[in-house]
Amino acid sequence: MYKRLLRRLLGWTLALDVWVNRVYPADFNPLYYTGGLSNLFLTILVLSGIFLFFYYVPSFNDAYTSVQFITAEVPYGQIIRGIHRYAADGFIIAILLHFFRNWFTERFRFSRDEPWISGMMLLVFAGFIGVTGYVLVWDQRSALLVAMTGNSLASIPLVGGWLRSALFGGTGLTNLLLPRMLYLHIGPAVFLYILLWWHYVRIRHPKVWPPAVWTLFALGIVMLLAGVLPVTSQPPASALSTPGRLAVDWFFLLPYVGLKYLPPLGLILVGAVIVAYGLYIPYQLPETETELGIRDSGVAQVIDANCTGCELCYYDCPYDAIVMVPSPHPGVTKAAQARKLLAVVLESRCVECGICIGACPFEALELPRYLERDIHEKVLSACRSET
Repeated sequence: MYKRLLRRLLGWTLALDVWVNRVYPADFNPLYYTGGLSNLFLTILVLSGIFLFFYYVPSFNDAYTSVQFITAEVPYGQIIRGIHRYAADGFIIAILLHFFRNWFTERFRFSRDEPWISGMMLLVFAGFIGVTGYVLVWDQRSALLVAMTGNSLASIPLVGGWLRSALFGGTGLTNLLLPRMLYLHIGPAVFLYILLWWHYVRIRHPKVWPPAVWTLFALGIVMLLAGVLPVTSQPPASALSTPGRLAVDWFFLLPYVGLKYLPPLGLILVGAVIVAYGLYIPYQLPETETELGIRDSGVAQVIDANCTGCELCYYDCPYDAIVMVPSPHPGVTKAAQARKLLAVVLESRCVECGICIGACPFEALELPRYLERDIHEKVLSACRSET
């Protein structure tokens, strides 16, 4: 059933690609640049966050006042605060589109499991950073988020109380709360770049930035929203009372809506199961040799005698599975006799896609279970059967 559902979702994804390509040239299809759009929005978040950080004061008495000062008194502060807010939503939307597209097209098989796992961790950290950002405003919504989070952590057996104290700096509201939230907002944001490095380290040609047209469009949308729908705070938080209602940002605060329908411990367990399942997806229902078909072609092998060290396969491999090393001896063919480099395939990274075979003009690479002579025999056999 899972595989049937995945095939159907794959069909819908490809159909959407075809429809979008009718509207835009294929090189400008925004669905091909969801990862690049995520990077763009993250860059906007970092730059606007640095601006806000210059004026923010992490204390109960001054946090709300400093945010209001940014909004009302600092030149362009209202716009930059709005840019920070709407870029955060754009960041999550782009990540989710990237996540579902890669899931539905099964781009998590073989050595692509590491980009998938690092991407899942990026999504989890992005959600956590967004929640801490809402706490920093220290309005009534912030106080309610702290209360709901504290109650949820306290419901965890044995370690719940310790987790709440470690996160908030004590059992109640203490002066350590907002400095910790500021640290937990900025620290994981820096860690995102380490996760991005891990995400890209096994991909040779990642689309780290969208085309100029989509860069300008995304910037324009964020600035337009910041101007048309200015971001405002709720009334300041009060130590005497906690509001009973939560103004929801559906991209970051959706789990808190779940507390209306589930007990805190139940919601935590559901979240843990979802994250665990997301990390398990690359290893779920591995395909058999029959299902793989020609994709089960074996790790690419270098034919030493023919390799000229031209590096074409090295540059074309999208998974960084080929490295060039100094050649210990000349090749056999005339073109390979003067080589200085030799291609080497890293088995742990090869996904058996065959791109390197097409990139090599010297017949120096082969897929051991899908040899050229075997293809010729299949073609000739098919031609004979037709006649």
